[in-house]
Amino acid sequence: MIRKIRNSLSAKVFLMTAVLMAACCSITYFCITQFAPYIYTHDFSTIDEELPYFIEDISHFTKEEALFVIEDYCNQIVEKNDDEFVFHLFQSNSEELKQFSKNDTSQWCRLTFSDSIDEYVVFFSKNTEKESQVVEALQKAIPVLSVVIIVVSIIAAFFYTIYMTTPIKKISRISKQMAVLDFNGLCTVRRTDEIGVLADSLNDLSRKLSSALSELQSANQKLQADIDMERQLERQRVEFFSAASHELKTPITIIKGQLQGMLYQVGRYKDRETYLAQSLEVTDNLEKMVQELLTISRLDTPGYAFNPSHIHFDKLIKDRLAANEDLFMQHELTVEKDISSEVSISGDLQLLQKVVDNLLGNAAAYSPAGERITVKVWRADEKAHLTIENTGVHIPDEDIPKLFEAFYRVDQSRNRQTGGTGLGLYIVKTILDLHGAAIKIENTAQGVMVSVQF
Repeated sequence: MIRKIRNSLSAKVFLMTAVLMAACCSITYFCITQFAPYIYTHDFSTIDEELPYFIEDISHFTKEEALFVIEDYCNQIVEKNDDEFVFHLFQSNSEELKQFSKNDTSQWCRLTFSDSIDEYVVFFSKNTEKESQVVEALQKAIPVLSVVIIVVSIIAAFFYTIYMTTPIKKISRISKQMAVLDFNGLCTVRRTDEIGVLADSLNDLSRKLSSALSELQSANQKLQADIDMERQLERQRVEFFSAASHELKTPITIIKGQLQGMLYQVGRYKDRETYLAQSLEVTDNLEKMVQELLTISRLDTPGYAFNPSHIHFDKLIKDRLAANEDLFMQHELTVEKDISSEVSISGDLQLLQKVVDNLLGNAAAYSPAGERITVKVWRADEKAHLTIENTGVHIPDEDIPKLFEAFYRVDQSRNRQTGGTGLGLYIVKTILDLHGAAIKIENTAQGVMVSVQF
């Protein structure tokens, strides 16, 4: 219970307020009872008139007889004046007379008894022991006042606690949410005092922190994306140069071996004419690979930008089909064309020529003799479409997503008779990405289809 009170602001404020109010009421009651003046309703005028006659009458009595008469007279005076006066009888030389002031007493009368020569002083004074009427009323009302004090203290403490702690609780709840980085809540305290200013400041802080956190999260996400992209590019770069080194090493090793064999006239290499021609062919392939590497290097250079121009795409396809006609004839392939007129795009003519040549070259290289290649060009939905389908061959489904990787070939033996450098489709994808075009390769019922959409 004590721990709960210590941890509760409402309980503390309630108890402190109730105790303080009860204490204030009790102190007020005590002060009233202690300092309330006694209200006298009678004065000494009547006594001053009667007292001399009374003294003259009892002076004829002996002291012993006079005491009974005085007692009876005092009782009459007390009853008549509501016990507001006290009778005093002192010898005239008594020291006790000094404590009385004649301003607060009746007149002083001197008295001698018939059987004594001693002189006495007789007078009435105010009864200081008589309680005040206010104090008497308060004492009678103590039970009721106690209940009233407790009830009023509890009610006042209850409403004061609500008034003081409700906004503080709201502020505490919002601060707890902010501590766990939840800035969705606002403190709805409609006050203009310091608590209201604190609530408004907390709301402003919450909004600013929420905005700053959102910006920070956005910046972190962008930074993480950039880091991931940089890591991906670095990984691709490492893999690319590793593969490039391997691809360049193979033809160089072949050329070196053939030249050494011919130089030392070892075995079959005595036939120099044959192996010189083979070395030249390997050198041509090596030169082609170097040219492709240079093209990739140029395209991957940061900030590289091509010069787009208006291109008649249908005319470009027809020109490239005509340029590769001998290649199709060598592979005994039939070409079917379905090219719509007036299909235009914006791009770099030389780069797009390389794209079309690579796609047509792949279709010819991987199609068995006697098959056909179908080329279609059309425009739909404000987009230019190109499809090239070669029949009689299929690509394993697991290899299709890897076709655009550098140096990747379906034929893992890397035989030059069954595949090129493995850079063709990588270059195609890079160029099309620069043009904002999409490319897709998929198996069809007849063969393999490449789809390009500008």
